[in-house]
Amino acid sequence: MSKAPMSKPGILYFCRVGLFLMALFCLACGGSTRQLRSLSISPAAGSTQVQFTAIGTFVGSSHTAAVNAMWWTNQPWTYPPTPFLITVSSTGLAQCQTLAPAGTYTIWAVAPVDPSVPLSQVSITTKQVSATAQITCP
Repeated sequence: MSKAPMSKPGILYFCRVGLFLMALFCLACGGSTRQLRSLSISPAAGSTQVQFTAIGTFVGSSHTAAVNAMWWTNQPWTYPPTPFLITVSSTGLAQCQTLAPAGTYTIWAVAPVDPSVPLSQVSITTKQVSATAQITCP
């Protein structure tokens, strides 16, 4: 007993259903759906020693949350770094060094747009958002 061949409309239906399911599967597995739209730093300014926190705002939402960020005492991705007048730890703790002239200095935070990307894998070519804050040395 042989089966009749499937008609062209039947084949097209199964192809369309298959493509839809594949697209749905790719969307479900394709990385993080939460993407950073912007970054801010809290507090925006402080003096002598300040614990800064990077706050991300996510695409499609007004939701904000603390995010992991890379901290810089000079404009991100510029080399050589500026002299060590200000230090900032990997957790955002910034402080004036004893030789820092009195004045206000800028601190930068950089975070990948895709928060699932580890900071150790972020490079100048990674899609990223950044923000600045100020520290004032006496």
